[in-house]
Amino acid sequence: MNARATPSLRIARLVIENFRTFRGPTEIVFTSDGVVDEMPVFHGANGAGKSNALAAIDLFFRVASYWLRSVAGAGGASPPDAAFKLPWGFRDEHFGLWMNHRSWPPGVRDPQRVEVHFDDARLGALRATLTPSGNDVLLRLERRRSAPANFWEAPRAGKNAGGVVLKDGTGNIPQIDEISPLQNALDAPFGPGSKPFFLLDARRRDFRAIGEGVPRDEGASTLSATTAERLLALATSLDPEETERWRVFVELIHRFKTLSDREISVLRAPVAGGEVTDLRFEVRGKQILRLSELSSGEQQVVALVAAVLTSRAGLVAIEEPEMSLHPENQELVRDILREQVQRGIADQIFLESHVQVFDGPEVLRFSRSPEGETLVTRQPSRSDRALQDRASRSGAKQHWVTPEGYTQIPVEMRGDLGLQSGGYLWFLRSRPEGRWEAWTAAELDEQFGLGDDSSKDT
Repeated sequence: MNARATPSLRIARLVIENFRTFRGPTEIVFTSDGVVDEMPVFHGANGAGKSNALAAIDLFFRVASYWLRSVAGAGGASPPDAAFKLPWGFRDEHFGLWMNHRSWPPGVRDPQRVEVHFDDARLGALRATLTPSGNDVLLRLERRRSAPANFWEAPRAGKNAGGVVLKDGTGNIPQIDEISPLQNALDAPFGPGSKPFFLLDARRRDFRAIGEGVPRDEGASTLSATTAERLLALATSLDPEETERWRVFVELIHRFKTLSDREISVLRAPVAGGEVTDLRFEVRGKQILRLSELSSGEQQVVALVAAVLTSRAGLVAIEEPEMSLHPENQELVRDILREQVQRGIADQIFLESHVQVFDGPEVLRFSRSPEGETLVTRQPSRSDRALQDRASRSGAKQHWVTPEGYTQIPVEMRGDLGLQSGGYLWFLRSRPEGRWEAWTAAELDEQFGLGDDSSKDT
């Protein structure tokens, strides 16, 4: 990859106020022992506010990018009171910005703020503010160039009661000579065509990114049309960097066992009313499958890897990456995502998950207060990796069991039980309330004399 000319967008902390389920200022810390998380993980029950936190980051970049573009379009001159006035219902197709009352908590019309504190001192901290004003909304962007330890002032009485404010009062409106560098850093962190933030909904395999307008339904495709087109561009490009990215995509897909022997290609195929760009997975001379013909887990793998590699975004957020994936593939996806941050493909990847596989030493736990407000705490991970390591060293094997009770036992166990071709097992407790044991029919017959004896009455 070419040398990076813009600052990293990695976020050290986030403060959200009056946005959806966030009411009073809520601080979310992405730092442990002075080191910013490469891959923050959000945990919590459904409806706890995890998706709202990602939506707040998305809103910040849309507002900041729109504000900077508007100032640049005005010749760098600051508007009156350093705010842009937009009517309710306003939509900007390029940035996907929509002025909607519904993003405020019910009954609240106080200013909505999203503050992003970047790890890179060249960006410092930026605060986007949306203030309702009659039939309009005022957009404002403020900046502080550094975030020292005493950055925050304690809540105080008066009109700012219960709030967290920038020390020394408000932030500073970016100056004329700062507009272009900020715009370059936020709009195109990796150069032309890149994005600051990319949100992937793994449940629908769809995404939203600044510069691609308001999301639209793209039908039942298992891969968004934009991602498919980006893959086609990488596969057919003569640019060495893009060719390398296609090679990496194929290499990563081949790390998944069931796809390791398939040649991967991308092409345009005719459909009713036009053409569609799609992937092909071929075992030469035997079989060619479309993406939609792969298993749901395989489709999920392809969608995740393709989205991260083609988004060209500084920050990537993925909702429920574990969907449809076997635990072994969840672990592989986790490793692949972390590798992309370490390789500089993305500055930071946020995960909203309901499994422990993706956890680091600490996670962010979301909950809702009785009043419906989102609360966020940073806690040690409840991961049982230490137990797994000790158990594995002792010869224990861990295998997934479905809610219906189906499982796959280790190869060594199947051999010892004479079940190389499959078969039934009996499960009994070794003693009252003791451990469960697995028995073959022959072992059960030998122990209890339950063999076939047609002379006995039943």
